[in-house]
Amino acid sequence: MNSTYEWDDPRPSRAAKPVPKSSHGHFVVQMVIHDSDEEVGQISVCGSLGEYRTRLIALSEPDTIDVLEQVGPVPWIDGTGKPHRHYIDQVVVKVDNSRLGLTDKPYRKVTPAFEAEIAQVDAAARRMGVIDQLYLVTEYARDPVKLHNADLFRGCRDTDPEVDALAREVVETLLGETSLQDLVAEIHRGPRGFRALVRLIRSGLLRMVLEEKISHSTLVVPVSLPHG
Repeated sequence: MNSTYEWDDPRPSRAAKPVPKSSHGHFVVQMVIHDSDEEVGQISVCGSLGEYRTRLIALSEPDTIDVLEQVGPVPWIDGTGKPHRHYIDQVVVKVDNSRLGLTDKPYRKVTPAFEAEIAQVDAAARRMGVIDQLYLVTEYARDPVKLHNADLFRGCRDTDPEVDALAREVVETLLGETSLQDLVAEIHRGPRGFRALVRLIRSGLLRMVLEEKISHSTLVVPVSLPHG
């Protein structure tokens, strides 16, 4: 039986300010978010490694609906009275419809002048209804555990119907804590089983006993059981 694979381009980036597709000595990434077997997804661009890492964490949070990039322009005025336009790196839309602005900056580049700029942008963007609050994010604000797990969630996001069904059947029989390694062995599909379990953690059907970097030794319980 012959089958034809059809590719549909994802929707274009929603950035109000173009992000270069390449930059010498600078990290730039274009990724697709919200994609699935039924959904072509949305192009999302990042102009720095910091933006990318922050976006991974934001996308992994269960109450996140969407993340918009390069939102603006938002007006601000420098100390000499000269007007400028600022574009917010990312705006995270939550299930309660709140909008959290995130501006990424390496800590070494956070100067008093930049802090003053961000304070103005925060106030102006609130008045415009663009955000409810603006946060300045440096490398010290990103939890390495959350970043590790967010990266894993993204890497394991593609469904595997056969193994996903097996994983759910195994999890439904759980009566207490067990390790992912033991569940992988019971599913009997090797790495595919581990990825299916990661998807169950991401969906909330499995809960980690401890907040840690997900690995084969991670202990989990079904959501119907308390822990801690």
